[in-house]
Amino acid sequence: MQAKDRNKFNPTGLIIVAIIATFSINPILGGVIIILIILFLKKNPKLLSSYFTKHLLPAAESQDDEDLSEDSFNTQKEFNSNDQSAMRAKISSFLFTKTRLEKRKKYLHIALNSTLEEAEEIISQLPASDRILIEVGTPLIKIYGTEAISRIKEMTPPGTYIVADNKCADLAAREVEMMANAGANASTCLGVAPIETINSFIEECQKFNIDSMIDMMNVESALEVLKKLKKLPNVVMLHRGVDESEFSKEKQIPYYQIKQIKGNYNVLVAVAGGDTSREVQQAIFNDADIVVVWKNFYKSSAQTAQLAESFLREIK
Repeated sequence: MQAKDRNKFNPTGLIIVAIIATFSINPILGGVIIILIILFLKKNPKLLSSYFTKHLLPAAESQDDEDLSEDSFNTQKEFNSNDQSAMRAKISSFLFTKTRLEKRKKYLHIALNSTLEEAEEIISQLPASDRILIEVGTPLIKIYGTEAISRIKEMTPPGTYIVADNKCADLAAREVEMMANAGANASTCLGVAPIETINSFIEECQKFNIDSMIDMMNVESALEVLKKLKKLPNVVMLHRGVDESEFSKEKQIPYYQIKQIKGNYNVLVAVAGGDTSREVQQAIFNDADIVVVWKNFYKSSAQTAQLAESFLREIK
């Protein structure tokens, strides 16, 4: 193996000196340049993440590969990989302010489950509102991978809250990192997953500065799951699944659990599984913070914008 080039030109110092010099000569121009750099990096966080990974990791990574045996090289490689993951998490957490949910607001959560082409058509018709959350549905993630998240983030106005509905059931650390790096503001984990997985999921979401949503589909008591956790998630989702709605008409969304949860824990509660105006109104009447809809937004139509506006009026 060839030794790494320690003398390779690193522009960081030169850029910093140039900014300082500009700032000292003309503080206004220097300030404008700094603001432009920050705005550019907020729009392109992966650039800074990859730069830190490449240039600013601990000095141990610069050890010559040729001095390592095959076993020690693999160990070093694994160690560096962990360091890089931690570095990316710190960058995401401390340098980039994410759009966050507010407890005083009620939100319309629109799940997109068809194709990216349909998603673009639907998004283009939605009214401008900071109370609309856009979900990259599980089918989209399965079809396109995490690229679906990045693509939909590009389609939406800056600051739009993006939910990655990956429905994590295991290997939480890896999944959260993937969703966060793709640009999601929130990721989902199944409430039926092992408690160890849910705990890890919440911890990793905090590390990567994204919101944790626990989907309680097929969970009899969300409260019992919450009691077992080390830390609380940001959102608890009461969810009647699509197949349940289709084949078990008698199954109801457990609205009564909303007050149970909020009476014991300071978390937001989302309700999924009801797409009619009446069901949306019922969720809000029972004090849900977020109402999830998808059926009316599976395909774009002439009524897409009107439906979104109508739902927004009902969610106050």
